This record gives sequence, structure tokens and C-alpha cells, in this order.
Amino acid sequence: MATQSPRLWQVLTAVFLLISLALAIALIVVALELTEDRESKQAAARVGSSPSTGGNDVSKKPTTVKVTPDMKSRVFDDLTVAELENIREYMLRHSGLNLVPIENANVSSNYVFLMDLHLPDKADVLRHLDASGAAPARRARVVVYMGSSSGIREYLVGPLPNPSEAKFIGGQRGRIAWNSRPIDIVEQRELVALFRNVTETLYPVLKESYNYWFHNCTDRCLFFAPIPRALEATKRHIIFLTNMAQIDGYYLYTLSFSVIFDYPQGVGGKPAVFKVYYNDQRFDSAEELLQKYNNNQISKETYSLPQTGATYGSPERRPNDRETPKSSRRMPEQIEPDGKRYDVNGQRVEYMDWSFNFRMRTVSGLQLLDIRHRGERVAYEISMQDVAVYYGGKEPYGVFINYIDVGWALGTEHFPLVKGLDCPKHAVFFDNTFYKLQSGKPKTIKNAICVFEHNNGIPLRRHFSSDFFGAEQDDFAYVFGMVDTVVVVRAIATVWNYDYIFDYVFHHNGVIEVRVASTGYVEVFPFSDDGQIYANLVNREYNVGANIHHHMFNFKLDFDIGGLNNRFETWDIKTEDKPHPLVPGQKWIQKFFERNLKRTEEEARIKYNFDKPKYYVIYNAEKNNSIGYHRGYRIHSNGFSKMMLPEGWRIENAISWARQQVAVTKYKEDERTTAAIYTQADPFLPVVKFERFYSDNENIVDEDLVVWATMGLHHIPGMEDVPVTTTPGKQLSLVLAPLNYFDEDPSMRSRDGIVIRP
Repeated sequence: MATQSPRLWQVLTAVFLLISLALAIALIVVALELTEDRESKQAAARVGSSPSTGGNDVSKKPTTVKVTPDMKSRVFDDLTVAELENIREYMLRHSGLNLVPIENANVSSNYVFLMDLHLPDKADVLRHLDASGAAPARRARVVVYMGSSSGIREYLVGPLPNPSEAKFIGGQRGRIAWNSRPIDIVEQRELVALFRNVTETLYPVLKESYNYWFHNCTDRCLFFAPIPRALEATKRHIIFLTNMAQIDGYYLYTLSFSVIFDYPQGVGGKPAVFKVYYNDQRFDSAEELLQKYNNNQISKETYSLPQTGATYGSPERRPNDRETPKSSRRMPEQIEPDGKRYDVNGQRVEYMDWSFNFRMRTVSGLQLLDIRHRGERVAYEISMQDVAVYYGGKEPYGVFINYIDVGWALGTEHFPLVKGLDCPKHAVFFDNTFYKLQSGKPKTIKNAICVFEHNNGIPLRRHFSSDFFGAEQDDFAYVFGMVDTVVVVRAIATVWNYDYIFDYVFHHNGVIEVRVASTGYVEVFPFSDDGQIYANLVNREYNVGANIHHHMFNFKLDFDIGGLNNRFETWDIKTEDKPHPLVPGQKWIQKFFERNLKRTEEEARIKYNFDKPKYYVIYNAEKNNSIGYHRGYRIHSNGFSKMMLPEGWRIENAISWARQQVAVTKYKEDERTTAAIYTQADPFLPVVKFERFYSDNENIVDEDLVVWATMGLHHIPGMEDVPVTTTPGKQLSLVLAPLNYFDEDPSMRSRDGIVIRP
């Protein structure tokens, strides 16, 4: 034992030193915290407010994220897995429809294609929310493909969660043409068999030209994208575009080979090859192409195999001698020092003075409902409606490549968001549950929506008030302002190559901002010298170009300012020319504005004109602020763009909502949306045609009004759009700003405000 004593004392001494060091560090931390707290209180006293909590005392009211909502808020909630399963089972038992599960169906079968929540009538919802009325029954809109009779039917199925009735939806939706149906897994199986036959016939051509083929292809597989697009009304055509598969950025490895199928025997007939394209040449059949290829009667081409490793479509960082950043220091991040300042109750968010519901509509995507400020409803609905991308190009691409993205059920194309990339690390994430078209079963996409508070990096307001009586130029009476912190609801849709970032942003000053940004891979097509008016060459090795196109986004803004009875007017900015009051013989020209009440739906169709600037104003003539001005909101956008196709011309009929940048119509239950999944396949006779919304030219004075706003972006891609196009310069914004709605800037109530006096 005696020999171990020195070692024991050494250990005890080391432990004592470590404890002493830890205590010293702890004392320093405590001292720093006390100093910071004292400085914070001194600063608060100087600016005349307490440290920022944004109106929420986080020590007493921590943020909650509740999975189970209260019953009133649930009226807007998405369909649950149990409800979707119950609807499916009920429809399969429906004796009059002879439905089969989609996994057992062929094109001649009857089966369920789509399910989505059908919101109750607005009047019933408002009675429930505002007058303690009974909760309206939950119902779903169910789309049924009737292959046995070559038709499409829509039903309202409910009440949920245990449906007992399927009510056929008549009217315009009762006459849905079979040729307008979106492609599904059932039809695709039939088309793939035909495509395989074509590619087997053309195997020598494909192998020699591209080193890629379709049957027995292992690691040299063609990847195809079937796109429905009729060439004439009541017809059905489908083009198969081809790319190299199993390679990063396969979107950029398009091949100069495509096949078009049609249904020559009519809507109930079988598809057949319509045209085949190879190297900018058109053929009536695969056999014709093969014969002319073997006889050297056509222009041939050969593609080299893509390089191994990172390609020009690859997502990996490109190594070079100018790597950035020069060091491995990490990028800045935002934090929530006191926790979250918003609450989530099911699908309802409360943030400062704002509250609203959100949901993912299967057809058109993110939808906000019952939007209130300080408990008063500003809007019943603000939502994405339709997305269109129209291209220019040579045959066949310029003819077929015009997309109506809701034709692929846009709400189902929202995939998991990446924490720290798509949304800040401190965001709250929500799942998206829907009826999966390919399997006929409920599908849940994790983390498809996020909500977060965000510092916009710019003051919401600020001013440096100079002291002109001071001795120095930089003397000041006070400086005051407020950082623009907002809450954001975000979802990102990936539709084939493009990614669309949709944001709904709520500011402290009563402003709501709707934003959309475009990114993702540009779509490329075979390039030729005579096609330079349509595209820029983006890869010389594979001779592909990225074509000019026009993105268009349509939004619904159902304002309820001070109630349902609203008006729409423009404040037209003009100039007056009159004699100068102080300089004889000279003119005095200045601006003024003139209020112009729009009385009918036709008058309220606005085509943006730079020569005639104006404000677009929704207001309530019976609700005034303290000055006596009518309380209203102004609609402003940095993203108005012109649809350049002639009105009424062929495929323009599909997007008649793009003819004007702003349109105002009277609310009607059968005019809920501009979107229809059928328009992609048949743009000539659209099931939902926006032109019908205003063609009856109804009175819109003191009525329940809906604003339909359209933004757009013309894009001529260049080399910098490879591998993916970036968001700067491709961000569109629709700003809904209070106009005499308050007596002053409502953010003046916020604890986030700062006042500094010398």
C-alpha cells in the first residue's frame, strides 16, 4: 500500500485541478451572461421597450406544435390515410360502377384515378367558423376512369370518414371527354409495350447511333417521358421523348429520337404509331426509318458514351484552382435564441397578429385558407391554381412540348424537403398524404411542407432623423426601425425537370407576399443550326440546346375585407398639363391619380400596360378607418408578363387565365379553380375554361369577389443554366399590401422595433 500513496496523491491532485478549472470557466460564463443581461436591460431602457419577444412572452407561452387540431380548424384539413382507404373501399363496393382495383385494371376497366378533399361550400364554412354553425360534412372529389364506356366521371363521396353516398357531379364536369384523361400507370403499361416493339425494330439504329436502347438494355437503357398532347380537338396523341438513363443529369442527355402514338380508331380504340423522329427527320413508321437507315438514304448521327464519373449534368462540385470559399469556414445560419415565436395547431398557424390554415391540394398544390389579422378575416383563400410552361422550337418539340403542370396532379409532386437546404434547420416540417395514382393506395411524403420564421436581412422600416440644430453633421434626434422578420410557409414541387419553390410570406406590417422561384434542370432538345432562333447550344458534345419558354403561374386571391361585400377599383396614375403658376408662358406637368370603380367582370379584366400605371385595389365601402377611408388591400407584382399567343388560338384556349394579369370575378361555387387535370391532354376543349368565369359579365360592386392574378417569366436559357438553372432573376412576387386598412403601420406595436436616442 505504501508504494501506491504517491500515485494516489497525483491522481487526487489532477482531479482537484480539473474541478478548479471547471469552476473557473463556469464563473466566467455566469459573469458574461450577467453582463449581457445588464447591457440588454440598459439597451431596452434606452430604446423605450423590453428585449424583443415579438409580442410573445416565450417564458410563459412556449410554442406548441399540435398534431390533433381543434374541430373548427379541421374543416380545411387534408384527407387522412383512413379516409382515403374508406373512400377506396366504398367505391369498390359501389354496385353501379363495376370498379376494379387499379392494380388489376387495364385500359378497358373502370377504376378510381384520383381522390382529393372537396371543400364545403364557402357559406357553410363561414357559418361554422363565424356563427357557431354545425361543421359541414367532409367530402372528397373522386375521379373515375370508365374504360368500359370510354368516359370520365367525377363524384362527391361522403360524408367522411365513413362514406355512404357517391353523388355524380353534373354540369360542365359531367361531360369530360375520354381523350382528355391524364396518362396513368394503366395506360402507360399499354404504351410501353408498343414502345418496346418500336425500339426492338429499331435496335440496330439505336445501338449504332446512341449505344442506348430499350429492351434487354442493362446499363444502356433509354429513359422515356410520355407526354399527352392532342393535335386536334377530341383526338389523343402521346409523344415519347427519350434520354440516356442511369446517368446523373439524364435530363440533359436527350436523344434525337422520339415516337408519337395516336388512337386512330377513336377514343375507345387501341394506340398505334403515328410518327417517328430520328436526327431531325420524320418517318411514318419504325419500318420506314429502319429501311432508309439501312439503305443510307437518311442523315445519320452517332453519340459517344458519356464519360465516367462526374458529367456536365452531375451535381458534384467542380474541382479547379479557384475553389470557393477559400477556407472551410461554414456559412452563416439563423437561430431562434428564445425558441419559436409561432404556434401550430394541426394545419393552422398563429404568428404574431396572423393566423391561417394550410393544406396541399392534390391537383394544384399549396392552399392557404381563413387568413386573419388580429382575428379579422382578410382573405378566405390564397392559393396556387395552375402552372403552364409553353416552349418554342422545331418539330416535333415546339408542337408538343407545352405543359399544363396540374395535368400531373401538382400536389403529388412535392417531395421531402431537405433541412438546412430547402428550409432552415429550425423549420417545422409537415407531411403530405394523398391518393397515389400509380398504386391506388394512400401515400405519405414526409416533410413536404415547412413553416419557419426568417430574418429577411433587410429592415422592414427604418429612419435616421437628423438633428439640424446640432454642431456636427452626423448629430441625430433619433434612429428607429425594425428588422423584417416573417413567417414563411414553403413547399417545392418537382415536375419532371423543373423545381418550383412556392412561398407564402407574412410580414408584421400586414403584408402578405406570394412568391414563386424556378430552378432545376432546363429541358433540352436536339440542336441544329436552323434552330438557333429557338435555343442556345448548352452542350456541344451531345449537340443539345435549351429552348426558349414561358413560365406562367395563376393564383387565386379570395379577399373578404370587412366581410363578403367588396369592391374593386383601379387608381389610375395620370398626368395633368396646365399653365405654370409662377412662370408665365410655361407648362406645369405633374402626376395625379383617379379612382376608377370597376362595375362588371369584363371591366375588371386588366392587361398590364406600362403606359397606364395603376393601383389594383380591393376594399369594403362600408368599413372605414378612423380617417374615413375605405379599408382595403392593394395588389402589386414584379412578375406580370405578357402571353404572346393570339387569344382563342388552338392551345391558347387551355390557359385563357393568362390573357390578363389581373381579373376579378364574382365568387361562385362552380368557379372554384382555374385548374383541371384534363387540359394537358386536350387544350382545345378545356373542361375548365377561365373565359367562362367572366363571359356572363356579372355585377361586381359590393359582392363576394375573387381576384385571379397571373405572373410569368420568359426564359432563354444559356450556358449558365447548366447543370441547373439558378433562382436569382427567376423569383416572382405577388404582394398583397394593406391600403388604408389600418390607421397606421401595424408593426409599430411590435416589440421587435428599435428606437435609439442620443
